[in-house]
Amino acid sequence: MLLLIRSRRTVAVNTSETVKVVVASAALIVFTNGPVLLFSKSVLDRTGRWEDLAVWPFLAAAALAGAALAAWDVAGARRRSLKATDPVAAAAVGWFALAAVASTLWSADPAATAWRSAVYVGMALLAWAIARLDTRDATATVALMAAAAVAASLLLIALRPDLGLDANGYWKGVYTNRNSLAPLAAIGVLAGIRFALESRRVLRAAAVGLALASTAALTGAGSRTAWVSLIAALVVSSLPLLHHLVAQRRGMSSAAKITAAAAGASAAAAAACLAAVWNVPTLSQRRTIWSLVWDRISDRPLAGYGFFTFWDIEELTQHVLLRRGSAHNSLVEVALGLGLLGVVPFAAIVILAARNTGLALWRRPNADTWMWAALVAFLLMENVTESFVLWFSYSWVLLMAAALRGRARVDANPAPAGEAVARAARERSEQEREALRPAPAAHPHAGTEPARAPRVAQGDTSGARDGAMMVE
Repeated sequence: MLLLIRSRRTVAVNTSETVKVVVASAALIVFTNGPVLLFSKSVLDRTGRWEDLAVWPFLAAAALAGAALAAWDVAGARRRSLKATDPVAAAAVGWFALAAVASTLWSADPAATAWRSAVYVGMALLAWAIARLDTRDATATVALMAAAAVAASLLLIALRPDLGLDANGYWKGVYTNRNSLAPLAAIGVLAGIRFALESRRVLRAAAVGLALASTAALTGAGSRTAWVSLIAALVVSSLPLLHHLVAQRRGMSSAAKITAAAAGASAAAAAACLAAVWNVPTLSQRRTIWSLVWDRISDRPLAGYGFFTFWDIEELTQHVLLRRGSAHNSLVEVALGLGLLGVVPFAAIVILAARNTGLALWRRPNADTWMWAALVAFLLMENVTESFVLWFSYSWVLLMAAALRGRARVDANPAPAGEAVARAARERSEQEREALRPAPAAHPHAGTEPARAPRVAQGDTSGARDGAMMVE
């Protein structure tokens, strides 16, 4: 009966976790924006603007779903202990959300800031709920989001190329442009690699299919920034694995030298690539935009123009490059909307996301810690050239989740993997030296009678009792 109760309880827990993964993935899909905007523009023939009645209810529903998942997790604390989150990250996430809401008081468009910042509160709660999931479930949430986005896009490209391709023939799928599809395809590649390492054959086959489909979508989109970000993320996330593998086989000294050489070579290659493309239009136009936007930031450096409203102010965006509706950099975007009040928590979240996922990979190298480290590296690279902190973006949700979930997973095993490897190597070395050490010569007057085992008095069973207690 006890086993039956436990099995039923396990099934109930697994079912609830599955529901959380599905709901969180659906909310993330909404925050990729593309399917919602496609529904508004192509199905209902509406404007597709944020305030459109065919758009904002979906965003509000996704935000409410995030709040519901967070409330569900808190309610479950009565039956099980809550997983701890990084307190500094939690404070930074709360600070950013409250600053966005408070900016309604000085916003250039108070009505727009009010409802948009309210959705961002729901996004913060969604990130908190994802951070509470087990590592495997959180990874599955990201993989499910990417798989749905890539599959829907490929299907639309095949069935309706007039909608799935842009004017230049690049793939955009269910999204408004290729630069929206490409990052999701890159995340699909990372998820495919991670789940290709599973033991179950069916799951491995599905993961390989996801990786191939995502690679095809990324190639068809033709986004150079997404390709560069993906390659950089793969290289950066592979360095701790390289150090761990070399340390196991050749020791810590060799691991440090080889990893440092690989890091140096990667940095040199990155610098050479940056110099080669420094003057291409993609980067030169972005530098011009950053220069133009900096003049606007200097006018309101402390609190900005109000969250998520700058690009709706026509008198501030007269320059032709500013009519594109984006600063093409998330840090610059936050400075425009919230000034220093928002830059501080934004920077803290970004730093903690990188720090926590990096330390988790260093201390416990496995498929899940690798994927989260690679994912954060990719998102950070993307946010250098795109403003993914805005537009109700899934990217911002995942960065907040990575920052929030880091401390609980990092502190669970305080000894870094490198130290554990070094300790094992020292123990093996000591054992080898002991084996090679010559045995001491026998004393000439030593007796030949073998040593007897100490006799235990009859009835003295304390040692047996202690042994039994130890076994119990």
